Amino acid sequence: MTELIPSDLTQSARGAGKRAIGVLPLVGIFFFTVSGGPFGLEASISSAGPGMTLLMIALVPIVFGVPNALVAAELSAAIPVNGGYYYWTKVALGRFPAFVFGVWNSIGSVLNLSLYPILLVDYLATWIPDIARGKGLVVLSMFNGGFVVDLHWIVTVALIIPMAYLNYRGSKAVSDYSVGMMVLILGPFAVLTAIGVYHAISNGIDILSPFTIPGQSVHSSVAGALSVIVWLYLGFDGPSTVLGEVSDAHRTYTRALIISVPLIIAAYLLPTIAAIGSGLHRGSPADWLQGDFIVVGKILGGSWLKVLISLGSALSLVGLFMAILLTSTRIPRALAADAYLPRWMARDSRRFNTPVGALLTSSTIVVILSAVDFSSILRATVLLTLSSILLEFVAFLVLRWRYPQMRRPVRVPGGWPGAVLVVALPTAMILYLAWSTAVDQTATFFTSLTVALLGVALYPICRRFVKGLRPDAEMDYSNVELGPDRWARFGSQEGEV
Repeated sequence: MTELIPSDLTQSARGAGKRAIGVLPLVGIFFFTVSGGPFGLEASISSAGPGMTLLMIALVPIVFGVPNALVAAELSAAIPVNGGYYYWTKVALGRFPAFVFGVWNSIGSVLNLSLYPILLVDYLATWIPDIARGKGLVVLSMFNGGFVVDLHWIVTVALIIPMAYLNYRGSKAVSDYSVGMMVLILGPFAVLTAIGVYHAISNGIDILSPFTIPGQSVHSSVAGALSVIVWLYLGFDGPSTVLGEVSDAHRTYTRALIISVPLIIAAYLLPTIAAIGSGLHRGSPADWLQGDFIVVGKILGGSWLKVLISLGSALSLVGLFMAILLTSTRIPRALAADAYLPRWMARDSRRFNTPVGALLTSSTIVVILSAVDFSSILRATVLLTLSSILLEFVAFLVLRWRYPQMRRPVRVPGGWPGAVLVVALPTAMILYLAWSTAVDQTATFFTSLTVALLGVALYPICRRFVKGLRPDAEMDYSNVELGPDRWARFGSQEGEV
C-alpha cells in the first residue's frame, strides 16, 4: 500500500496509561481544569461591576467556552490519543506548528500551575500568620524580594510533593479524588446560593445594580470582566491530553462535556448572584476583594458556612493544581517523545504508566517558581494560552478541509457554516481581549508576545541540537480513520496500516 503515513506525520509517541477513566471521574477533571469553583470572580465585580460580571458569566460560555468545548469534542473523538491537542495540531498542520503549540502550552501551564500552591499557602497564612511570605525563617532573599526562600516556600513545597505523588499514581487516582473534592466544594455553594437568593429577594436587592463601576466606560467594564472571566473558562480542551486513559474515549468525553459545561456555568453564576444578593459592598462594588466569598458565607450563614467555604477554597486550589498538572504533563512528554526535548522527559512509570519524566520536570520547575514573585508574567500567560487556542481552531478547520470524510463520532453541526461560526465568535473575543490588553496593559501584552516569539525561535534550536536525525516516536493511530478518499487509518498499534 502506498502513501501509508504522510512524510510530515511520522507516527508519534505511544500513549501512556490504561483506559480507566469513566464519565463521572472525567467530569471531575473537567471541573478542575476549567473551574474549581467561583473563587476569583471577586476581581471581575470590582473591575467591571455586578451587572456586567453576571452578563459576562452568562455570555462568555456562549461566545467562547461552548465553542471551544465543541471543537475539542470533535477533535478528541476523531483523534482520541494521549497528548490531545498537540497531535490534533500535528496531524493538521505539521511538526513546526505542533512544536510551537506544545511550547506555548507547556510554558503557560507551568506558570499557571505555580500560582495554585502559592495561593494555597497565602490562604493558610491568614490562619497561621508566621507562614506568610517573607515573614518566617527567611533563608535566602534575592532581587529585592523577587526570589525568597522562606517558611512560606517550605510549606508550599511540602504541599506540592503529595499532590505530585498523586499524579504519579495515575489519572484514575487524580480523577477519583477530583470527584470527591468537587462535591465538597459545590455543596457549601449550593447552600450559599439558596440563602443568598432568598436574602436578595426578601431585602429587595437589585443584583444588577450598579451595572458597571460608576464613572467607568463600557469598554473598560467589558475588558475588566473579560480579563477575569475568559481565564475562568479556559481549559475545556485540557482533558483531551489524557484520552488514551479514558474508557470508550469519544463517548465518555462527549457525555462528560455535556455534564460539565452547564455544571461549570452554574458553579460560577449562582454563587455570584448569591454573593451580590448578600448586600456586601452594596453601592461600592469596587471594594470587592479576593476571598470575599468567605465573608459572604459568614454574612449569610454564620461561622459554620464561612468555615465550609474556606475549606472549599483550599480544596479548589488543590484540585486545580492536580488536574492541570495531570493534563499538562502529557504535552512535554509528547515533545520529548518526538525528540525535541531530552529523552528522559519521555519516560513513563513502569508501575503506573504515568509520564514520570515530564511530571518530575514540571514539579521541579513549580518548586523553583514558588520562590519567585512573577505575577505580571503569570497574567501574560493568559494571552499565551489564548494564542494556542487559535492554533487549535486553525487545526480544526484544516482537518475539515483536508479530510472531509474523516471519521468524526462527534461533529460540530451545520457543515462548513457551523464550523466557521464556532471558531469565529471565540476568535473575535480573543482578538478583542488582545487589543484591549495592548492598549490598557502594554507591558503584559509585550511580555506575552516575547514568550510567544521565544516558542517560535526554539524550534530550529531544538530541531538541530536536541532532535537531530532522531525520528518522531510511534503513536497508536489505530482509532483514527481519514476516510475512503485518503487511506483507512494512520496505523495500528504496531505501526502497520
